[in-house]
Amino acid sequence: MTDDKRELELDFEPKAEGKASSWELLVPIHADNFALALASGYLGGSLKSDAARDLQSYAANGLFAFIGEVPAWAISEGEDGDRVLLSLAGKGEAAPGPGTMELLAGPERITRVRSAYFRDEASLANFNASYDAFPDVPMNIVELAAKWPVRETGDRPVDLQELRVEQPGRRSDLDFLGGLAAGIIDLLAESTFDEAICKFLDEPGSNIAGNGQKLLLALEPRSSQVDVSIWTATIEALRSRFGKRGFDRREFLAEVEGRLADHGPEAESWVRGCQKVIDAEIDIPSLADGEKIGRRAALAIILSHEPSGLEELESNLETGPRVRALVTAAVYAFAGLSRIDSKLKSPAPRMDAVLEVGQRMVTGDPVKVDIKTLKTSADLTRHQVIKVAGKSALERQIEPPAYMVMLKARIQEAGYKVELDSVSGQIGIRAASAKEKLIMVEDCSESASGNSIVNLVLPIFTLGSRPTIASLKKLLATAWQSATTVAVREVDESEEVVAMASLPLATLDRDELNFHVDRLLLISTELGGKKRKGRRVKK
Repeated sequence: MTDDKRELELDFEPKAEGKASSWELLVPIHADNFALALASGYLGGSLKSDAARDLQSYAANGLFAFIGEVPAWAISEGEDGDRVLLSLAGKGEAAPGPGTMELLAGPERITRVRSAYFRDEASLANFNASYDAFPDVPMNIVELAAKWPVRETGDRPVDLQELRVEQPGRRSDLDFLGGLAAGIIDLLAESTFDEAICKFLDEPGSNIAGNGQKLLLALEPRSSQVDVSIWTATIEALRSRFGKRGFDRREFLAEVEGRLADHGPEAESWVRGCQKVIDAEIDIPSLADGEKIGRRAALAIILSHEPSGLEELESNLETGPRVRALVTAAVYAFAGLSRIDSKLKSPAPRMDAVLEVGQRMVTGDPVKVDIKTLKTSADLTRHQVIKVAGKSALERQIEPPAYMVMLKARIQEAGYKVELDSVSGQIGIRAASAKEKLIMVEDCSESASGNSIVNLVLPIFTLGSRPTIASLKKLLATAWQSATTVAVREVDESEEVVAMASLPLATLDRDELNFHVDRLLLISTELGGKKRKGRRVKK
């Protein structure tokens, strides 16, 4: 838009390739709508029919933005109230002129907003005072500042019209799945079900029912088809009633029953049992873990569908951990990302992880989760960072697993010294006969809750160049003679040769530990092992 042409021009044609440029995009928005965006995680469109009218009301699920500065007419568009200018990064081959108006695709993640500009300190203080007490509005997602790049020149476009909303249910889906994602991230923060959650995120569903089914099977692979059907029917019923006022238990159960009409007598029996529980004709049955956690979690939701009821379910109804995990994810989904407590979606890295997982559950794309131990305390407490899709999402501190406490005791009983490696955060074994060598204790990818396994790893030397045939033969021959694994792995920007032994802990005794430690030290000596330097292993 230029001063001599006051018609709305939106160019979606691709531009010729050239040197990339970047600039600041400013999105004017009513302060109340900015608070809604902080709560819901997205800019563009609104979950509220009575959202404040402003320029963005014309953009459907998109966003009207200006390059570098905003004309005064865009600030005054719509109803009265403070405005906020949201700063986003714009990129392209050539920077448009200052004040140029663009239509951005949306909805856009709130975590991509770099700063929020207010007219003055008084306006900023008023916003903080108004929304800081709201439990569902995270105030630490976006940096707030008093700055006002607004110019008085420029006229309102004569053909500015309200755009038609495409896919009207999309914002609601994102809010529901965003709540589900917040529950998933919260379960990761607890550390109880890392393996199941990572398995689910490695292959999520692509719709509401699919995500419900895969989450159940990740937590309890033995679930029967009837159990899966009851659980997915419950999740679908939650979605159909999402955003509606009130929650009548009988009406909700009737909707679930309708979705189970063709699933046989076992499903019918479950529905009749739930009706008797609602009518107080029978006591609440067991909600403990087992092969029927799907139907038990469904009943728990009928009894208590609000996040505030989670603690009561666990304390008064003795809900099993896996049942509680399913209920946690479901009730946060039903509450919606926009309504759940801000601690579940802040600070910004956590919110971004929630939004990432929520969007992947729409498309069915996998989400890679990395859990790395930053350090281990003397009492074996682990300080870990969790990365979601390659970005740090949150840190956690977890108590040592029972098998690690037992292993530490076995190491000390065998006469070895237990040391903490300051670089990797792992514990190591140091023998009195080889004080310069530290055997690292690393988690094994094949380890499970019922079959704990660790790897004893001793770095031998760093590869300086491509190994010769003779050196490879020596490695293989030595590994064969000592019946010990020898492998090459990446460390920082280099590669190192290591000796490794997997150690199942269920039947571990002192003799077995001594055997593996002796073999590792022997093969290191034969291959010319040297003291390693601090480094980070690439998983």
